[in-house]
Amino acid sequence: MKNTQRSHSASVRRDKLLNNHHNFPVQDANNAPPREFGASRRMMLLLVGVWMLVPATAHGQVADHFSVPAIPNRESAGPTFIDLRTAMALAEQRAPELLEPAAERKAVPAVRAAADRIVHRPPRAVMSVGPRRLSGGAQLGWDVTAGVYQEFSLGGYGRRLGSYASALEDRANANYASIQRDARVFAGLAWVDARVAREILAIRKEALTGTKETLRVAEARAQVGKSSPAEAALARALMGSVQASVLAALGDITVADAQLRYLCGIELHQPLELSGALNTEAHVIDEDGIRQHVLIQAPELTRMRAAAKALEQAAELGKAAGRPHIELGPSVTREGTGDWIFLGNVSLPLPGVDPFAADNAHRRMEAEMARARVAVAEQSALREVEIALHEREHALNLRESLRVGTIEPSTQAVREFQLQYEVGRIDLTTLLAARRELLNAHERWALAAGDVRRAEVKLLRFTSDPRLLGGP
Repeated sequence: MKNTQRSHSASVRRDKLLNNHHNFPVQDANNAPPREFGASRRMMLLLVGVWMLVPATAHGQVADHFSVPAIPNRESAGPTFIDLRTAMALAEQRAPELLEPAAERKAVPAVRAAADRIVHRPPRAVMSVGPRRLSGGAQLGWDVTAGVYQEFSLGGYGRRLGSYASALEDRANANYASIQRDARVFAGLAWVDARVAREILAIRKEALTGTKETLRVAEARAQVGKSSPAEAALARALMGSVQASVLAALGDITVADAQLRYLCGIELHQPLELSGALNTEAHVIDEDGIRQHVLIQAPELTRMRAAAKALEQAAELGKAAGRPHIELGPSVTREGTGDWIFLGNVSLPLPGVDPFAADNAHRRMEAEMARARVAVAEQSALREVEIALHEREHALNLRESLRVGTIEPSTQAVREFQLQYEVGRIDLTTLLAARRELLNAHERWALAAGDVRRAEVKLLRFTSDPRLLGGP
């Protein structure tokens, strides 16, 4: 059927092409002989004839070969295995947010090249021409004067421009390092989100297995008349709820994986396999050391200090531009009498007026505001460190409390209640309540374990302690 359709389509294309009077000569209505073909038209007809000889199925095969397969059905080379360290390392090199600071770093050398020039203003040429007349009115000749002048700053403009270029270079490097550190942290947080989503999926699948067993027993008891059919319906309702939660967990994995691929520069449809445990040992970290070094190692503080320094240098550069510039240069004059005059000229503006006063005041205002923002950011960084340290400690305690105080006794209770329900000693509602409690405890434990890893990843913005990644 497909080959027949392709053949029909090819025939239609050939008919349309042959009937196109713009490409081929046709005989007129009076049966006049056809016009002769030119060389180009003969070649076109030959190509069309060859094309007509190709089977229609061949054209269909070529179209299929170059067609792009649908993304969900395309073949993949296999999943990408990624752990927490790998995710953070990839983000440091591939995160899309690095494009802007990389472009800034690439543009800095142009500013440096401009600062390294000997002169920073173009030379100025002056010419004057006029007649020379005698007192009686007779013209004696023409006076012509030509001169070339070059401005030089008396306020150290070139030196200030070099300092400004250095400040821009420091700002560009600080921006890149800061965004690189942020991308590393964000990728770590995305990995934790994806890992937690997988842990919750596994928990819900395990709960679904237990719920199916409970449903099997409830239906068997209802068939022999040992329990009401409503019990079997209640068990089916619980199983449906758990199945819906499994689908929700799959959706959470899709969203988390998309964010992780984006931050790590991985193809957005590449399957991911996460390696590494969600639950890690609670290593002792140097909290006092982190607090002491936060004002030095915090990436946003380095970036904001570099930006404030660049604004300060911009204000100094504007001040230097407003200071007087001396003009030096030679001039030559040819008088109407035929005499020549060669002079050296110096031009110096009178002090007292800064032509860039308003601009310089605005630059100083921006520099002062930048320094104030640095002070605010320092307090914010100290606050974030304290919050992250508290979150880690709280999540560690919660994780252990759930494991020992809730999961272990709930697991034992579900096992015992399942046996008692099978022999008819308890009703179904007691068993279902225990199963709900166990599922809730498992999920809360997974969230607490994820909070531990999140707090540790956040602390990596202020320290390079490998123990926060589970290392020695």
